[in-house]
Amino acid sequence: MLPQLGTKLRLWKAPLRMVTLAPRTAFSTKMTPTTSQSRTTGERKQMSTTADPSEGTSAPAQGALIPQRFQLTGEVIVSKIFWAGFGWQGSSIVADKLGYSAESIAFAGTTGVGEALAVMAGHSLFYTVIKGSDASKEISTGLWLGTGTLFSGTAWQPVVNALVSMTDNFFPAVAAGTMIACGSAFYAGLRVGRALWGEVLGLPVAERDYENLNSDAGLSVAIGGATAMFVACDPSAAMNIFAVPFGVLETDSNVLGMIKAGGATATGYGIVQAWQNFFPRGRNWMDMYLK
Repeated sequence: MLPQLGTKLRLWKAPLRMVTLAPRTAFSTKMTPTTSQSRTTGERKQMSTTADPSEGTSAPAQGALIPQRFQLTGEVIVSKIFWAGFGWQGSSIVADKLGYSAESIAFAGTTGVGEALAVMAGHSLFYTVIKGSDASKEISTGLWLGTGTLFSGTAWQPVVNALVSMTDNFFPAVAAGTMIACGSAFYAGLRVGRALWGEVLGLPVAERDYENLNSDAGLSVAIGGATAMFVACDPSAAMNIFAVPFGVLETDSNVLGMIKAGGATATGYGIVQAWQNFFPRGRNWMDMYLK
């Protein structure tokens, strides 16, 4: 946040005598940022959506921040988002072989669990094996992200079923409604995950605070984009302009269908996240992880 300007008032009581008043802060409509203290590290962080001049040496400038955001976007897609669609589609095949109909609670639960496990495994393996990060930390993060995925992955089929019925399978409407509903479900799962894994069980997952409340919301919007594009895997949807290449056909092998599903979620997430990557510093969910 930019520092507030001070004003000095000089009053002349007599031609040869000057009285200088103490400086006072000029009135400003800009709110002073609040601060929060992390219960896990004790570090105080300023809660602001604008740049703090005191962070000039530690926080990346806007020009340098955008490439860092895109690099992290790629990591998220490779480690989690592709595997979310891949895992959901694979678990739907399992559910079908078990005789669960797409309208059943068992089908929704099976696909939600399958997608959550895929995200947990993808994140944990990528950051421990490829990036060399601490295993206990990354597995805990995988559990947290998997909790959000469990919520959104379980909700996806019932939400799509309802929207298809209401809109006569009109792709733009189904995709938009899915983005809102499943993005919200993912957000709820993230908050529950922080409370469960971080606050109750004491795992290395940041506890809930105002900063990560906003960060979780931004991530959930991007995840909503992934769930929306996943709708494109239905080639029969009206106005589905993404049926090629993402539509899963009856003639496709199981593996090809899973790859198409992963490509759809990766693309949907990538589009929304790319838009967010041009936000000012402090307004992208990634920024708290790039400090």
